[in-house]
Amino acid sequence: MIYAFLKWLVKIASRIFFSKVEVIDKARIPKGGPLIVVANHPNTFMDPILIAVLLKQQVYFLAKATVFGSPLQNWILSHVFNMIPVYRKQDLPEGQKADNNAIFEKCFKFLAKKGTLLIFPEGTSVMEKKLREIKTGTARIALGAEQQHNFELGLQILPVGLNYRGGQYFRSEVSIEFAKPISVRQFKEQYLENERETVSTLTEEIRLALEKQLVLAKDKNQERMLERAGSIFQKELTDDVDISGHQLQKAMAEALVFFTKHDATFIADLQVKLNAYYRKLNYLKLKDQHLSKQNLASNLWGKFLSVGTFLFLGVPFWLLGVLINYLPYKVPAFVASKVSKHIEYRAPVMLVVGMFVFSIYYTIALVALWHFTQITWLTLGFIPVAVATGFFAMYYWNVFQENLINLKLLYLFKKDKELIKSLIEERKDIYYMLKDASKKYLDA
Repeated sequence: MIYAFLKWLVKIASRIFFSKVEVIDKARIPKGGPLIVVANHPNTFMDPILIAVLLKQQVYFLAKATVFGSPLQNWILSHVFNMIPVYRKQDLPEGQKADNNAIFEKCFKFLAKKGTLLIFPEGTSVMEKKLREIKTGTARIALGAEQQHNFELGLQILPVGLNYRGGQYFRSEVSIEFAKPISVRQFKEQYLENERETVSTLTEEIRLALEKQLVLAKDKNQERMLERAGSIFQKELTDDVDISGHQLQKAMAEALVFFTKHDATFIADLQVKLNAYYRKLNYLKLKDQHLSKQNLASNLWGKFLSVGTFLFLGVPFWLLGVLINYLPYKVPAFVASKVSKHIEYRAPVMLVVGMFVFSIYYTIALVALWHFTQITWLTLGFIPVAVATGFFAMYYWNVFQENLINLKLLYLFKKDKELIKSLIEERKDIYYMLKDASKKYLDA
């Protein structure tokens, strides 16, 4: 009952937190257990939240033992949040070995009852476009559970790729891609011959399945290149090609690996051009989207005037949204900054804190409104008005900032037309480099 309520609450909160949640191949999710869900782990406990809300059945999570503590804390984590502690070597005193046999047995019994386990086989959480070493624990649990039932249990492993774009920020984007489930039964003969080798084989299959769902980059420089090149390329393709940001990022990441091997000079030239272009954008405090074909093709003065009219008429609604929501809006980010300096904790802390802060704040406001006014329609209408004006205030502020930048672009056109023209040409040059490269990659 508590789990179902929390799941419903978290589902709403996650849809508010992210501006876009793209779910790919959801039909691949098995309708029931026994099931082990495995995923990459870039965003601490935001990752299990996003996966759990997509599964109809209750999900139990394997979590590092360090999050457990007092008896009350252990009870809440075990019985409310369905968490099972795992003891990792790095969390134990020097010289002490991790003994998870009892935990494994618990998992075997749970899977035998058609349960669903969620495991993050990397073991640690780092916000990067990499898949770190996959630990063997998942394969050992899966094969051990099947062995106890003579490989007739019907256990499947469902790999899930989580790809965030600015995932530490409010109103960022995430894509969740499901791979084809892996049937553990197929490893029976190999496991009976050589257990250790089969564990390695299954672990490698999990790794390969996860990699296919992810946008991967070898370092932060490559991540930045993918983001920048993807921004330019997608904005020019929108009129002709229907492709999501995630699909484009995956394709570009694969192409980047190809060109790194076969044409390193192209990669170096692209990096230089992107760095020079974005350095100028940053200096002028402009964004790439303002130099896109779509934005420049519009009548900027006409756009400025029409948006200006909207901003003028929207001031009262913006003010109302700010007055009602400013305090609970600011609290989650403040708490997240105090809880941890690690970006991997920022988004999940903001989501959880925001979920409870807004719930408590709106409840107090409702009670106070009814106490002081005794007006039924005003009290009942408070929540819809608060939510609607809150979203409007965010939208209004984004439009206001975009309009300011477009106004600055118009000013720069008048002040230094040649500078803006050269920037547009640099952008076109990068786009055509990418277009030619995509053709070479597809033809290879």
